[in-house]
Amino acid sequence: MTRRQTDQGAAPRRRRRAWPVLLLAAALAGCACPDLVESWDTPQAALATWQARLCRDDVEGEYACLSRSFQLAINGFETYYPLRTGLLERDPAAAWLFRRADLAEHVASCSFDPDGRRAVLVLEAGDAQLAVTFEREAFVTVVWDDGRSETARQRAPPDELLVRDERSRRQWLAIERPDITEPRRVREVRFASRWLIADIAGLARPADPTQEIDP
Repeated sequence: MTRRQTDQGAAPRRRRRAWPVLLLAAALAGCACPDLVESWDTPQAALATWQARLCRDDVEGEYACLSRSFQLAINGFETYYPLRTGLLERDPAAAWLFRRADLAEHVASCSFDPDGRRAVLVLEAGDAQLAVTFEREAFVTVVWDDGRSETARQRAPPDELLVRDERSRRQWLAIERPDITEPRRVREVRFASRWLIADIAGLARPADPTQEIDP
């Protein structure tokens, strides 16, 4: 047997050994969950928030980290849990990365669309790569004079909410919700842009056009 043949035969064996080694390292590392620090300021922060909720088996919290388009694509909350559970059961790379890894150490690349609305993080573990897609969405919070607050997700992306009149040079935010019926009682209005997960390793699929997703 030539050296080339020997090396070719050894490579698959090294790859087969990679996942047992990673899984053993995960077992030795214990079962501590990462700290839950809710943040959607960057794709990495949004993914870390989702991962912390996954570790705590907080399915509703995980689902809240998904973009509207992702929620539509999987036909709502009821199908999310079996989809993500199936991914973790059939894909050892996804299971190890999402359940055990410090994801910041496994980012192979991060790219943004020219308009800044979408981003893709590629995670890497051993020979495996996994892509997570993100979208920016807008949220508006209204604080009332009695201390109540209401936060609502907007249907339009953040940059489409800004309306500008070139003649008067006036500009304003065209928000859909919350419904402000008593403007005099409004103490504060907050606008926030959040990065949310739009796809995880291809779980998103064409949406059912008859399905409605609550804002």
